[in-house]
Amino acid sequence: MKLMKRILAIVCTFVMIISMATGVNAVETTATTSTPERGKITVTDAIAGEDYKIYKILSLESYDEAAKAYSYKKPGGDWNKFIDSDEGQKFFKSNDNGYVTLRTINDTEARKLAIYAIGYAQKHNITPTKTATASVSKSDNATVVFENLDLGYYVVESTSGTACNITTAAPTAEIKDKHDNPSVNKIITGGGKVNSDGTQNSVNLGETVFFKTTINVKPGAKNYVLHDIMDINLIFKMVAYVRDNENHEYRNGEHFIVKPTPVTNPGNPEDGCTFELSFTDAFYKTYREDIDTGKLKKITVEYLAEVSENAPINTAMKNTTYLTYGGKNTKSEKSETETYTYGIPVFKYTGVDTALKGAKFILSTEAQPNEKNAIKFNINGSIYRYDTAQTNGNTTLTSNANGRVDIQGLQEGTYYLKETEAPKGYNKIQKSIKIQILSDGSIKVDDKAITGDVKVLNNTGSLLPSTGGMGTTLIYVVGSILVLASGMVLFSKRKEGTN
Repeated sequence: MKLMKRILAIVCTFVMIISMATGVNAVETTATTSTPERGKITVTDAIAGEDYKIYKILSLESYDEAAKAYSYKKPGGDWNKFIDSDEGQKFFKSNDNGYVTLRTINDTEARKLAIYAIGYAQKHNITPTKTATASVSKSDNATVVFENLDLGYYVVESTSGTACNITTAAPTAEIKDKHDNPSVNKIITGGGKVNSDGTQNSVNLGETVFFKTTINVKPGAKNYVLHDIMDINLIFKMVAYVRDNENHEYRNGEHFIVKPTPVTNPGNPEDGCTFELSFTDAFYKTYREDIDTGKLKKITVEYLAEVSENAPINTAMKNTTYLTYGGKNTKSEKSETETYTYGIPVFKYTGVDTALKGAKFILSTEAQPNEKNAIKFNINGSIYRYDTAQTNGNTTLTSNANGRVDIQGLQEGTYYLKETEAPKGYNKIQKSIKIQILSDGSIKVDDKAITGDVKVLNNTGSLLPSTGGMGTTLIYVVGSILVLASGMVLFSKRKEGTN
């Protein structure tokens, strides 16, 4: 009996040892053969061809998706310093064991965190976890997919600097790129007659036109270059001011660079623009925080150009502006203005549209035109172009053999045409003709809309009797007849008396 008990005890001990050994072996096998869970983040509505970078700023140790519970730890390296920095502590709380919790933040604060993180990565040249290029799917929406990621808290940046999104790969996540892209808006602020929304004006030849382009700055801004393309008859003179909505005035050479400089290098940049304005590293360094927090929202660029004396008539002279930005020089939408100069076509005639040569006129903006207030013009045949200097030109406008007086190079407004001398044998028009050029270049004459020429009629004068003419001859003839008749009557009466 004792022997049997000893044998049973030995067997039980052996079975227990085998069981313990088998259990340890199973744990070790699981630990060495299982694959850690991997994450995936997809960016939808991305910009096709744009490069996107992703950075892991927190490691995800474990999570319960149903309970929305996530256990984060510091990832090590430079991101630990970011988390412990004053900026990082606005968004994170960490303990001595390396665990990190997120403070309660809304969508706006989350975007701000993303911007700070991207700025930190750029400043410290942190290598992104992965880089991918947006490609177009079958649904025509560009997407970016980051796969095989460690589970963690990630921030995504685009080449242009406009995509700053943050999310957790646990294990999958999707980000919709909102394309918070910069834009430009150009208006005309002065020169001639400017319409109400600043998109169009009309000018006299030689007039200076003042432009203002507003750059709508977005957080994450980088590599902004303003491009301006002017009509060949708009001669770029200079950039006068560059300011922001905080009333900081930027200095040429320090905060921005204009290429070319009109005086020393009047040629165009390589891409055919009239000029380009780019912002320096010093600008981004000085104003980075204001840009990324949204405090710096707008930059206005004010510049001017002169209208060439060869400008076309009734034809738009366009000024087009756009912005390139980011690592791939992404283009913004264009903004455009139009500048016009107008003309008054005059036809001098008599009878039924018979051209009349030699009629002389002056033109003025005053209701009582005279030589002192008359506008001066340069003459080329029947064409009279506005004298840009208004010093040496001619005031007299003379109709040619075709009855033409073509006046060119005027802005919208009211003018008065006065005939100062009629052709020989024709009556001079005594009253000035009121001519209005409207904003679209159409014309009214004495408040009536017309199409085509401003037609000016001259009539011939009456042919009056004069010395040696038929008038006195007729008097002499009639008088002679009356004298002769009286003599005959008198002779007849005397003869009757004699009888």
